[in-house]
Amino acid sequence: MKFSEKNMIIDAEKTFGRIGFIGYDGERFDSGDNDKVVNKRYGVASDKQEGTVMIYLPATIDVDFPFDTEVVLVNPTINAFATATYNSTDIVTQVFADNIVQVSTNNKPMEKDLQKK
Repeated sequence: MKFSEKNMIIDAEKTFGRIGFIGYDGERFDSGDNDKVVNKRYGVASDKQEGTVMIYLPATIDVDFPFDTEVVLVNPTINAFATATYNSTDIVTQVFADNIVQVSTNNKPMEKDLQKK
């Protein structure tokens, strides 16, 4: 089963809480045209989710903030699908957004408790 990311709009504040920018993590290419970038991938830290959350932005958007800058997601959506192997099933979630923007202009780092996750 696969959901369309256009239909699964999420409340970023309830889902992620405060978000700290980690950095750029690569690109996703079109499976039919390996020269065409479909999305750019960025990592963020969340005070409500464990580990690094990968955010997929449109290929035309470039984001660069200092590490741990507090940011917000613009129009976040989620896509979830299952992959099956011989003896297990994994649920994969992908978070898409139109952009990642800085909360304030002072580049204030996130609180230390976010850095522990």
